Amino acid sequence: MFDSSAIQLTPIILRGYSAFFIYLGAEHVVRGVKKYLSPDQRAKLPSDVIALMDSQYRFLGGIFMGYGVAVAWTASDIAERHATLNILMAAMVMGGIARGVSGAVFGWPIPWLRRATGFELIIPALTYWFGVRTYV
Repeated sequence: MFDSSAIQLTPIILRGYSAFFIYLGAEHVVRGVKKYLSPDQRAKLPSDVIALMDSQYRFLGGIFMGYGVAVAWTASDIAERHATLNILMAAMVMGGIARGVSGAVFGWPIPWLRRATGFELIIPALTYWFGVRTYV
């Protein structure tokens, strides 16, 4: 029974993830660096640094939106697209590892960075273990 309920819930959970990824990506595309830096903080940094950060946030937001669309696409036929979904989840874990390296090198000045790192490392593994592997 657990396997059958996991199979039924996995596409719904993945669509929820994808909606969240698309929302976050769109927010980054729309707000850019203003999402993270107040006007006072931006005034203290050189304009070329602000331009670079803004460009990176907006670019990565677009990539994250595409990531969300790809997760939604795999959720519509997990049995056929599980390899693609596994690659997407591995990419999320690699992003979490990269964020962890950044935290180890530069510290964790913003509390949500640790939470994001934890989610990026744990959620893909749990999703695979409790859902995706039942389709393979």
